[in-house]
Amino acid sequence: GRWAEGTKQLNGSIATMDSSGDVSLFCRGLLKNLLSRHGDRFKLVPGEEVTDFEVDEKILFGVTSRNQNGDFVTRQCDKIVLALGVRSAELCNSIGVPCPVYPAKGHLVTVSSRFDYKYNIALRGGVGYAAPMAITNSEGRRLYRLSGFVDFTTGNKANHERVDALVDAARADLPDLEIIDSSACHRPLSADDRALIGPTKSYPTLFLCTGFGSRGWSIGLGGGKLLAIELLGLKHDIDPSPYLPIRFN
Repeated sequence: GRWAEGTKQLNGSIATMDSSGDVSLFCRGLLKNLLSRHGDRFKLVPGEEVTDFEVDEKILFGVTSRNQNGDFVTRQCDKIVLALGVRSAELCNSIGVPCPVYPAKGHLVTVSSRFDYKYNIALRGGVGYAAPMAITNSEGRRLYRLSGFVDFTTGNKANHERVDALVDAARADLPDLEIIDSSACHRPLSADDRALIGPTKSYPTLFLCTGFGSRGWSIGLGGGKLLAIELLGLKHDIDPSPYLPIRFN
């Protein structure tokens, strides 16, 4: 889907539903479903930031977090899943657990156009792609999400030169585009571009689910299933070894 322009040139198939969706809407719907089905066992604690692990003689038994009031709270756990994206390495390093996940900063620009493409467009110069979203604005113009560039740097502010480069490249296919908004975000990229899913060697009660890069939404649910199988000790549908964190030990 992402490089559907090239797929089309190779006489490949393009799904008619190929689009760029709303990950925030998806996550809110997923949370609502979890609360509806497992409300008696599933507890969400908003606005709380984990700051440390609780370790006693090489046994990891809990976490310390800071709540919205600034107070520190300790929570004891049988098993802990660390799924913090680019923040994962910081916490893992504090207890000597290898977690080579790096902040790959990419840029996003939402634009509108009267041109109504049914597939993703590879931008000129290979700087990124334009994905048609499944919605139009009040004027009937199709919304597109421009995405591109990778910078290994901290800070969430958008680089205006990067934004301008994406917009200029997109005008070749969307000459009438109008900018709606722009932003930057960090993709948690692992050292070998594969997610880390499963238990750690140093602490068997600590499980990782991070390092998905730019494919978190695409394969996140599959990664969640793989993690659940590891947590419950069930039989795998696929070989988990390519994703196990111990490959970096």
